[in-house]
Amino acid sequence: MKKLYVKTFGCQMNVYDSRRMMDVLGNLGYQTVDTPDDADLVILNTCHIREKAAEKVYSDLGRLHILQQKKRDAGNSEMSLAVAGCVAQAEGGEIFRRAPYVDMVFGPQTYHRLPEMVTRLERAKLKKQGKAYQSATILDTDFPVEKKFDYLPEESTNQGVSAFLSIQEGCDKFCTFCVVPYTRGAEASRPVADVLKEAKNLIRAGAKEINVLGQNVNAYHGESPDGKSEWNLGQLLFALADLPGLERLRYTTSHPKDMHDQLYEAHAKLPNLMPYLHLPVQAGSDRILQEMNRKHTADEFRAIAERLRDVRPDIAFSTDIIVGFPGESDRD
Repeated sequence: MKKLYVKTFGCQMNVYDSRRMMDVLGNLGYQTVDTPDDADLVILNTCHIREKAAEKVYSDLGRLHILQQKKRDAGNSEMSLAVAGCVAQAEGGEIFRRAPYVDMVFGPQTYHRLPEMVTRLERAKLKKQGKAYQSATILDTDFPVEKKFDYLPEESTNQGVSAFLSIQEGCDKFCTFCVVPYTRGAEASRPVADVLKEAKNLIRAGAKEINVLGQNVNAYHGESPDGKSEWNLGQLLFALADLPGLERLRYTTSHPKDMHDQLYEAHAKLPNLMPYLHLPVQAGSDRILQEMNRKHTADEFRAIAERLRDVRPDIAFSTDIIVGFPGESDRD
């Protein structure tokens, strides 16, 4: 049995993606382990949002390379190293230049092609047996025409009582401080039927709470079950809330520009939709919001919060705020 270790950085979407990578590679005979010590393949699923994210990845790679060399010197099985996620998408071939012992670099839209990449890697390792070590240098950071969700295997059922369910990826907002449109691509939504199928499977596996995910989750616009229209997030939440056995429902992360009437209605009428919303404001100054290309004002944000409190008085909010944005004054 081949052993796989995945380390996840960053957001809930990366947690979800890591689990799907484990599912994909499980079909190739890889068993997930809790530490890299005995792993045949180590994947760092990276995040590029925070400052110095890439440097943290290179630090981790340096430590893993020491372990890789120790295993090789001891005559143990070869450990392969891979970098996935948003740092992989942003850095691409630069990772091979700075860390030539890395074998694979692949972006977040390519996980459905992971079995092909790993098979190529395994073949390359076999060819190099008995020769001086050299990394395989498999690079895949293209944005594919096909959507990865259409090609992933049956969804994971090992998430437990609280499960993540990805329904939307990418971003079309292009905030000036954010790399997501460049690492995750344009906004794309999964069909309603696929989302409901995965939710039912998660509930059958024991999930009592589902948190639906997206870079801009309230921009969801998935194909309706009959294929004749598109549903928004509010409509989808009503359908999910009706599933037997689902006790709690959440969604994250939202953008103020994508709040809509059916979403307010969902907060008002669905008892299993939790009274909580993470809604990033980023700044309280309209001038800075404009510099950020946020496309909303501070007053518009306040109006959203007030309307949600009107329909759900016990709702709680969390947010993101950037302090010290370039050009920001004390008055801002």
